[in-house]
Amino acid sequence: MAYFRACLLILALVAFYVIGTPLQRAARRRGWRLAARIPPFFAKTMCFLLGVRVVFEGAPLGPKPRMIVSNHVSWSDILVFASRETPCFVAKSEVADWPILGAFARVQDTIFVKRESRSDVARVNAAMAEKMKAGEDVLLYGEGTSSDGADVLAFKPSLFAAARDLLRLYPEVAAVTVQPAAIAYVAARGKILNAEERRALAWYGDADLAPHIWSLLKHAPVECRVRFGEALDYCADADRKAVALETEARVRRLAASMAS
Repeated sequence: MAYFRACLLILALVAFYVIGTPLQRAARRRGWRLAARIPPFFAKTMCFLLGVRVVFEGAPLGPKPRMIVSNHVSWSDILVFASRETPCFVAKSEVADWPILGAFARVQDTIFVKRESRSDVARVNAAMAEKMKAGEDVLLYGEGTSSDGADVLAFKPSLFAAARDLLRLYPEVAAVTVQPAAIAYVAARGKILNAEERRALAWYGDADLAPHIWSLLKHAPVECRVRFGEALDYCADADRKAVALETEARVRRLAASMAS
């Protein structure tokens, strides 16, 4: 079954690359409603072929402008979140060079950040602020990298400055919603996973992408849960580091609640 899924996945990726990518580029350029429908369709299709079953739960999302802040376990987190309602992603610059997926990320206007360049943070924050002002959700991985899923790493406050920048640029905006979220791959083949088994499904460090995709296919069906927490308001007088710490604490509690 894993080999069959792998063949279908390759065919679907090629089809999206040949047909979906230019169609999405045209839809975004011309302002078609289709531009908001293609990415979730792509993400849902990829999740289905990978055997990843997605469950969203928890608190309702707060009002826009909105920044969703989550922990980060795997490259597939992108597909999981995008299957609901595609936000604007902030991704490492290397993603732009990934085969096929990188092309779709570029045409979707993903914000790429050069992790080795501290001077690039200001550009990224400004781009995030403009996306939120335009009504798009921005998805931020607060840890700045992926982890093994066993724990939530310390959040980096620097990218939270996008909310501050939006409020400075647009004084008529009273607050930016910061929506905590936790993601976890909790079961495979109907069996609840323990910490070690969850770690095996994580993609982090210097792990290669292709073997991880094959691992997902072999473990399918895999249940992935995203749990939203109560939102915070980032106001003009907010302390950026304090907001980052509180968001981190809420994401930790959400992640812990799914581990038990």
